[in-house]
Amino acid sequence: MKIMDLGRGSGGRGFFRRYVSKIAGHAYWAVAAIMAALLFCPTNYVIEKPGPTLNVLGPAVLDYGTKKADLGGEAISGVGKASFSPSGSLDVVTVNVLGSPSSTVPAFMAIAGYFEADSRILPREVVFPIGSSLSKDEAQQAGLMEGAKSSAKEAAGSYLRSQGFPPSALSEAKINSGPIGGPSAGLIFALGLIEKAEGKDLTGGAKVAGTGTLSSSGQVGAIGGISSKMIAARRDGASFFLAPRANCSQVLSSRVPGGLRVVAVKTLSGALQALGDISSGRTKSLPACSA
Repeated sequence: MKIMDLGRGSGGRGFFRRYVSKIAGHAYWAVAAIMAALLFCPTNYVIEKPGPTLNVLGPAVLDYGTKKADLGGEAISGVGKASFSPSGSLDVVTVNVLGSPSSTVPAFMAIAGYFEADSRILPREVVFPIGSSLSKDEAQQAGLMEGAKSSAKEAAGSYLRSQGFPPSALSEAKINSGPIGGPSAGLIFALGLIEKAEGKDLTGGAKVAGTGTLSSSGQVGAIGGISSKMIAARRDGASFFLAPRANCSQVLSSRVPGGLRVVAVKTLSGALQALGDISSGRTKSLPACSA
């Protein structure tokens, strides 16, 4: 048997260094493999990003910025004269959520999303209630959308009656929202119904986007994801953004895209007044969010 003295002599030291180097090399690859595996582990987070927009005054087309999806027909039909051709636009804005009640994003996506300016990393429970499921959430969002359409018709119908229109003015009105869910399109739906019924431009040719729940009495309520919605609005060309006054704190704490003017509204009548100011060029008087 050959006995080696690992504690003395240059040969012993060289063997020891090679031995340690070999072990370190294996450890490096082991750590790298573990880190790579951890990057694919699920987290408790979902990613919120700007979603598509929908101009309720034109064809039912979802605009994703880089691509469009045609839903077929008009966004709002069965109301007003078919010959009316709006010069501006009223865009519903949405958010996309990567993740679901039962599926969150892996760690590497959450890390990448953290460094993306248009992404928000949120705990799953902020978006999806505990105990929710994909089917329950989809059903709930669809129900909220139907409620938004119903409230928009009631609020718009009340306004139109005050302007001398018959109660049946919106009886045949249909709103094609495609896969969009939730309650936050109510305000823009109502404005679109009014413009189509009256047959005159409310925006004066401007590209306006907005969001807000709407009660049947015309009260505009708060919504979620407003920072992502502002990004989507500007991405697709909007210069003005109607935001619920109840969301002003979130607007002020968000990065408002350059070139987008945020207009704070509390009621349907207030939104109509704001559109009148935009149409006539009286933009200095538009109500803004303030601290």
